[in-house]
Amino acid sequence: MPEHDPTRTDRLAADMRARAADKAARDEAVRVVAQWNIALAAGGGALWSPSIRAAIVADRPWLDVYCPGCRTSRVIDIRKIDRHPLASVGSLVLGLRCSWRPGSAPMPKIVGLHALPPANARESAS
Repeated sequence: MPEHDPTRTDRLAADMRARAADKAARDEAVRVVAQWNIALAAGGGALWSPSIRAAIVADRPWLDVYCPGCRTSRVIDIRKIDRHPLASVGSLVLGLRCSWRPGSAPMPKIVGLHALPPANARESAS
């Protein structure tokens, strides 16, 4: 065995470090998304929003959007949107328009990010 090949112990240590880094990144993403959801729920509107990547890493890919024009809510899977992962979730609202009131629709409002679509979350809680 050549000397430059890592030993089993070295490979295990590297794997443990990588897992710890992944867990730390996920924990941070969950914290950021939770803070943003709390700010949105408080009604003041957030001055910032997490990145698409943070929402996906936090396993909160479902964006809940409310249209004040027709008073309906829609849920969007942000994993399927073709945007740069470092784009903010808040920037997605600029590309959304109500399909029921084209042209005259007001700007939609973001309600929050969820692990499951809100309808599915209500069903699983029952």
